[in-house]
Amino acid sequence: MKSITILFISTFFTTLSFAQDIFDTYPKKLVLQNDSFALRWGQNGIVKYRLSSDSMNFNDGALPGAYFVLFYNNDSITLPYKNNIPYGQYTYINFITPAKNSTIRLGFDQQKSIFTQQDILAYSNTVQFDIPEVYELANIIWALSPSGQRAKDLQKESSYYKKVLSHFKPYLDHPVFKALDFPDSMYTINYYDFRENSFAYQFKNKITGAGNTELLYNGPYYYVFGNENAYNSLFGQLKPLVEDFAEKSMFRKFYAANQAFYQQQIQRQQELLPIRQMWTWLEQQFPATSYQSYRVIFSPLIGGSHSTQNYNNYKGFAQSVMFICNTDRVDNNKALSEKVREGIMSGIVFTEIDHNYVNRESNKYKKTIDSIFSNRSTWAATGKGSDFYGSSMNIFNEYMTWSVFCLYVLDFYRKQDADVIILERETRMVDKRNFTRFKAFNRALIQLRQEHPTLKVVELYPYILNWCRQQ
Repeated sequence: MKSITILFISTFFTTLSFAQDIFDTYPKKLVLQNDSFALRWGQNGIVKYRLSSDSMNFNDGALPGAYFVLFYNNDSITLPYKNNIPYGQYTYINFITPAKNSTIRLGFDQQKSIFTQQDILAYSNTVQFDIPEVYELANIIWALSPSGQRAKDLQKESSYYKKVLSHFKPYLDHPVFKALDFPDSMYTINYYDFRENSFAYQFKNKITGAGNTELLYNGPYYYVFGNENAYNSLFGQLKPLVEDFAEKSMFRKFYAANQAFYQQQIQRQQELLPIRQMWTWLEQQFPATSYQSYRVIFSPLIGGSHSTQNYNNYKGFAQSVMFICNTDRVDNNKALSEKVREGIMSGIVFTEIDHNYVNRESNKYKKTIDSIFSNRSTWAATGKGSDFYGSSMNIFNEYMTWSVFCLYVLDFYRKQDADVIILERETRMVDKRNFTRFKAFNRALIQLRQEHPTLKVVELYPYILNWCRQQ
């Protein structure tokens, strides 16, 4: 059997420098004696196929060492993955058969993350709290930018913010700030695009406080937020300006000097966020979904804008990452008991975590949810936080994630504390986020749980959707 390894022409290597997916066509048409061929890729052995349609797609991940072997007649072709990680690579192969002409596409799909075996060992069965260096740099830059200065969702009353302003004020004429002046209508999308995608970068010199400010985009995270990978994100586009600002403002010296403060912040997060308890409870209630690691990423400058992202590795490793505020919003309220502080703070993280469980289950009921929640005005008024959730599925998932948290609260808190925590969630959803029917929805789900105490939360979906239909 003859074997050929494809050597891509020079334009392939030129394309690499642009950091994008590559689409190529095998340079000659392959004549098949019949309509059969075979493939070997990934963890698969040799699998035989017939040309069942005019075009067929086969996909693997854009991973180190990935390849396809195509067997046809008595020959074979090897197509290795040669693009830059994590970008996709797709090759079209045209077949000529006695009956018809067909095309197959062999693709290596762009990756959101690539965890090495060392990463998996380090993260497995862990809960990690971080104020990453580059992430804090992004938060500082945004807070000081024209858009950040106009924003109302940042923490700009703290002593830490005053320290930030004092250190970086001499550098406010840096061009990175002019690049972050957006109309208010573009604020939210650009804020997340800049802030969250910084998480995919790290300084080349990993020693905290070192002068080198070159930023690397080398994993394990390659996508965090938006329609593009982090390289092509707003943060990625502004990377040269960010590096220059970090160098001229001596950011790394500032970050090193505040390590004691950051560690205090991390310790307080750990005190108020029983992540492992939430993790265990959710996987008992949603047994089809499993994660091996959780990371809580935060900044003392974040106000009320939170998000989550989940990563699934080709080796079966799954990690959930939450981006949240610090504990000031509960610690500054002296009227709250420590347990109520824990509950309210837990709600911030829990309602990010449980999207990873709720959303997956909701997809099984998509047609029902679309039919019930298509009348948006029944469930969400215009304005405030609800406007960010446009689709029926997004609205239902927001209802469900916050209500599932209330079920968790009832399982772990005394009634007098649970009543305070649940009322805070209901008030926030209705009055501050404009999800107008949340209190009724929440009380209905709580009652359904009481009526069916042996059912897992995942089994309550038909019941709560039936209640919603009657509204």
